[in-house]
Amino acid sequence: MKLSAPILFFSFFAAASVAQYTGPCSVNDCGASHRVCARGWLCVPYPSFDPAKRQGCTCSTA
Repeated sequence: MKLSAPILFFSFFAAASVAQYTGPCSVNDCGASHRVCARGWLCVPYPSFDPAKRQGCTCSTA
């Protein structure tokens, strides 16, 4: 029984770490930190523009 708790925890953590990012990705609300991108910067998804592979968004000079 003692072993099942860590197994459940790590199984949940692994599933959560590969979950698709669904947070904000706009110039006025960029990423999980809700950052406002500086003038002339863009809010871009990473590491892929494909929504299924997106892990987050960040401000970038493009």
